[in-house]
Parts: sequence; structure tokens; C-alpha cells
Amino acid sequence: MIDARLIFHTTALACLPLLLAASTADAAPKTSEQIIACTGPFAKSVTHASLVKAFGTRNVAIERVGIGEGEMQTASVIFPRDKARRIEVLWIDEKRRRNPSEIRTGIDSTWHTAQGIRRSMSLGEVEALNGRPFELWGFGFDYGGTSLDWKGGALATQAGGCTLTLRFTMRDGADNAGVYIGEQSLMSDSEAMRKADPVVDAVGLRFGE
Repeated sequence: MIDARLIFHTTALACLPLLLAASTADAAPKTSEQIIACTGPFAKSVTHASLVKAFGTRNVAIERVGIGEGEMQTASVIFPRDKARRIEVLWIDEKRRRNPSEIRTGIDSTWHTAQGIRRSMSLGEVEALNGRPFELWGFGFDYGGTSLDWKGGALATQAGGCTLTLRFTMRDGADNAGVYIGEQSLMSDSEAMRKADPVVDAVGLRFGE
């Protein structure tokens, strides 16, 4: 008589490679750092399919996300339930989910750029990395606090050909009287911005069409 336990163990061993393969396909890549850059999995050639291949089926979802001024767009979302690792990829070709227009982190993100820019970094620290003052929107509307022009500084050029965008937010108790100006821009070294001294709230990469 054949021992039933032997059959079970033999079958389990035979299935092990398939289980491991499935687990690997759905697992997120194990990296020591979470760098957002327009190379690797976030290069201009990225598609929804390539995101699934890089991060696993279970870690990539399709969601409607806000893009400002009350408008919504369909995006591919990486780690949709993990605020620290969530990334939204917006598409020029929404139907086929290819040709990225913007890749952006969430407000609780632990991702950082290749230059080391991360959430909560001060305006002055970013300016130092850029090597010169830069232009950003004033606060008081949906796109408020977003970088506009790096003025030829070190952050103006990104490997892979995208544009780095940062969104700043106000510190609690900061002197913000001079920066709540709506759809007007200010330089980072202006007196009002120096007094407000906002910090990075989110990081994004933008691609041209």
C-alpha cells in the first residue's frame, strides 16, 4: 500500500516551483532604496504592463485620481494601500495606459530623488541642491507651492529626460502672509518665501508629449 503522506509530500514538492514563481511575480522588487527617477521602472517608456512586471500584479491598481481644480483622471497606482510607498502614474494615452505625463508620490511618501530630495526637506535645502534660486507658484490654489522653473540650476536636468517637480507646503506657525497670493509666482529667495520657509510635500516627474 502506498503511504498517503508520501503522495502528499511528493505532490507538494512538485508544486513548489510554481508557487515560488507566482509569489515572485506578485512580489514588490526588493531594493534598499526607494528612488523615484525617470530611469529604470519610471523611464519614459513605462507602461501599465511594465509596472505590473516590475512591482507585481497585487501592487499595481487602476484608480481615478484628482489632478487639481476638481478634475479627475485614470491612473496606474503602485502600492495603492501603502501611503508611504504609493505612486501615481498618469498617462497621455489613458486608454492603452502608456506614454506617461506625470509620475508623482503621495504626501506621506518615503520615496526620494537621486539627488536626495525627500518629503519635509526645506526650501533652502532644495535651493542649495539646485545651486541657485528657482521659481515656484505662490500658495492659495490647487497648484500652489509647485515648482515652475529651476532657472538652469542643477535640478533642471534629469537623467532620462523628464522634469522634476516639487510641491511645497507650509510649516505650522510659519509667516505665510506674503505667499498666499494665488496664481502668481515667486522666487525661492524672495523675502516672502524666506519668511515662510515651506517644506517639500510631494515629488513628481513630468514628461513632454
